[in-house]
Amino acid sequence: MGTVRADLEPLAERVRVAVGARLATGYDPDDPRTGPDGAPETAWESALAGDLEPYADRLESAVALLGLSRLAGRVLALAASAELDGRFGNAFAFLADDATRRFPSPRLVAALLTGDEVTEADVLKVLAADGPLRRRGCLRQGDSDDAAALADRPIRLAPELISFLLGASLEPVSDPRILRHQAPTHPVGRAEAIERIRAAVRGQMGGPVLVAGPDAADVLAAAAGQPLLIVDARAAADAALIGRADLLAALESRVVALDRAELLGPDEVPALRALSAARDDRLLLCGATASAITRVAELDPIMIEVASPSLEERRTMWRALGFGSAADEVAAKFRLSIAQIARAADVARFEASVRGLETPGRPELEEGARRASSSGLTERAVQVTRQFVWDDLVVPQRQLGQLRSIASYIRYRDQVLSSWGYEHLTGNRQGLKVLFAGESGTGKTMAASVLAADLGLELFAIDLATVISKYVGETEQNLQRIFSAAEGSNAILFFDEADALFGKRSDVADARDRYANIEVAYLLQRMEAHPGAAILATNLKQNMDEAFLRRLDFVIDFPLPDAADRRRIWRLALPPQAPLANDVDVEFLADRFKLSGGSIRNCSLAAAFEAAAAGRSIGMAHLVRAVAAEYGKLGRLAIEADFERYHAMLGDPDAALATPEAPEASEVPIDLEPFAPAPGRTVIRSRLEEL
Repeated sequence: MGTVRADLEPLAERVRVAVGARLATGYDPDDPRTGPDGAPETAWESALAGDLEPYADRLESAVALLGLSRLAGRVLALAASAELDGRFGNAFAFLADDATRRFPSPRLVAALLTGDEVTEADVLKVLAADGPLRRRGCLRQGDSDDAAALADRPIRLAPELISFLLGASLEPVSDPRILRHQAPTHPVGRAEAIERIRAAVRGQMGGPVLVAGPDAADVLAAAAGQPLLIVDARAAADAALIGRADLLAALESRVVALDRAELLGPDEVPALRALSAARDDRLLLCGATASAITRVAELDPIMIEVASPSLEERRTMWRALGFGSAADEVAAKFRLSIAQIARAADVARFEASVRGLETPGRPELEEGARRASSSGLTERAVQVTRQFVWDDLVVPQRQLGQLRSIASYIRYRDQVLSSWGYEHLTGNRQGLKVLFAGESGTGKTMAASVLAADLGLELFAIDLATVISKYVGETEQNLQRIFSAAEGSNAILFFDEADALFGKRSDVADARDRYANIEVAYLLQRMEAHPGAAILATNLKQNMDEAFLRRLDFVIDFPLPDAADRRRIWRLALPPQAPLANDVDVEFLADRFKLSGGSIRNCSLAAAFEAAAAGRSIGMAHLVRAVAAEYGKLGRLAIEADFERYHAMLGDPDAALATPEAPEASEVPIDLEPFAPAPGRTVIRSRLEEL
């Protein structure tokens, strides 16, 4: 490399000599192409006064950053002269016999630099399409009429380079395919991956380097010790874009990396191969997941997989952001990437400021973690409101203990598996697979909501209508999309009526049976590979495939509640704010009617609406009528013996309680309107009449 400063005055002298030689050949003032700027006096004065010395430092920096040879540096200085000092433009216009052509052409630059063992071909080679200036995006061919020869068309500097030489801020990148990625100021962990990247870049092996996994860009920047300029890998065929990226990266001391390798299509890989072969430096690729290797496998890349940060690395990151031990539980529950933790911290601070808090507490940190780990699940699943807590859940003690064990597993999973060394016993099966089995209304969905609320995680219910398909192979594809969207979300997946998805594998009687068995096998594998928590709910446990049941971590049966549990449920189903009449007999309702928790909730709600419509408090009459309607929905008979003294209220809510002397049989039909579920309502008479 030469010293640009030493070449500036000789270059200006060459321009003066060329102008003087042109003046010596004579000048035609009647040439219509020339104007005042092309006048010989103006050209000579401009050639004498033109000065690039004020820009010597910036020119030297540009040449050094771009790695240009001395000749390429001279070419760059001449091409820049008209942009930096307009007086050189006057001289170039005079030499071209055209006042509008104020920028030098390749032919003029070659003529000015020929000599001192430099030939015209040497100069034109520097300006060629594959030359160092165009390859690094420094120059762009000026627009000219098609009649002009290629060598006579003006050459211009790229706007980014002009800004750099003028000492101005570089233009913001407006192309969404280019992104400035700052080097992380926080610890990113994954020390082994960083060392492997450095060794791969220094090594002699050919092919690009692919860094894939969470925080791939941050880890690559940490390994390079520089910020990155990220380019969409799908734009590898756009030579102008790649050149611009190379220029920006060189001027800003960045490293170019092509990202989103996992999104490459088969027709886009050849352009990537050509780009890798044409570059002097090693091509760097990034991918969000390890699946990127399958996209670029034919390039034979050096693969460095970046694992998710460990529990200790997540804690270190939270502490580096100033949260200390307050975020330890959040770090354990939320498997966030380092970049997600940084976003979560920003959200937590914002939430704290909105709530008038000086520092974020656990609720704010969890809110930040949930938002940072949001994914595309909302497009494929329904988010369930986490409105219940442990006190709302009424299940037997054994089932309650199992549910609390699930919460502990998720809360302390990384501590036990990573810190305590149990990881080698589980292998890749670090997620949690749970089955909730029981009749409808026994609390399966509520239990999932309680778990999500206790852990501070989101709960998504999978819509089976968007998953199951009659077409071969499409069900697996739908499940794959769901699990892919769930990766990194830290959400709990809730599959209702899971027996439809994971039913018993059948004997092969036809091609459809064979593909159905393949679907089940695939789903079993995909469930095991999913790192998060998945809860499957079914009303028909007996229909579940036994091989699938053996691979689950928890299987919890939800029985119908006994009388004691029904009493608790009735009390919870009647809110303290609701106006209750004095005649409400919860003991009778719980002891007499064997209903599930969901049915009890329906009865309470129906009674409340009837009472509100009548402008009264919720009384026993409203409740027993609601129970009778619920019995009708369940296909059960509402007989007088079940309702005892409250039976008269079924026909008339204003009726007084039946006395012991009242006849046991009633000829009055029970009118269940408006609670009967079907248009053809059944008129239930007394048990005596039925007999």
